Amino acid sequence: MGRLALAIGNSRWHWGYFSRDSAPRFWDAIAPSQPLSCLELTALLQAHHPEISVQTPIAIASVVPQQLTLLPAGWPQRQLKLSDVPLANCYPTLGLDRAIALYEAGGQVGWPVLMIDCGTAITVNAANDLGQFAGGAILPGVALQLRSLAQGTAALPNIETDQQSDRWAMNTPDAIASGVIYGLAGALRGFIEDWRSQHPQRPIYFTGGDGELLANLLADLPNLQATPHLLLCGIDRLAQAMTTAPD
Repeated sequence: MGRLALAIGNSRWHWGYFSRDSAPRFWDAIAPSQPLSCLELTALLQAHHPEISVQTPIAIASVVPQQLTLLPAGWPQRQLKLSDVPLANCYPTLGLDRAIALYEAGGQVGWPVLMIDCGTAITVNAANDLGQFAGGAILPGVALQLRSLAQGTAALPNIETDQQSDRWAMNTPDAIASGVIYGLAGALRGFIEDWRSQHPQRPIYFTGGDGELLANLLADLPNLQATPHLLLCGIDRLAQAMTTAPD
């Protein structure tokens, strides 16, 4: 039987379906506006994979705990906690999504590793050669910065961007996109270069909705990998390890 991974984020629900018989399948969805029944959730999920049923277990990591009540109580589910992640040296308020994605990055390539998650917020997350959390940073992400400029000024428009723009812009929307995107790339370059001064040959993972966009702007740096579904793979890896661990 297959299994589901669900990452409940600040703006969307991210789903993954994993099976021994096929490659993983991933999709995003807007959070439901009211609690779902088992029948309603089955219909939504079967639109993406017909083999999903009410018996398909869901492993969940949420940064919005109140949205957990939108899932039907009768569906088999495992709600992951920070204490479930075998990553030493985590501080108590470290985001669960940060810890799981960093754990997955280390599981894929070993330690040390740097993981940069480019979602609503951008988080920089380092682990040392012992597989311990070694610190990081949080920055407002691309869409959040674009919205803040529109909301905090009288003359600047609200724009959306999902592609690289010219650094030297010739109109206001492009100038906003340039300032936000190249500004973030410059900030991330500083973190990467500092980390690389200690770990010059180790890989760096970019993930999240804007991970590929920002990784492309830093393509001159060696050994960058854009892996958009790192968190979902980590949720599944962690849930599988917990399922098979001896009591």
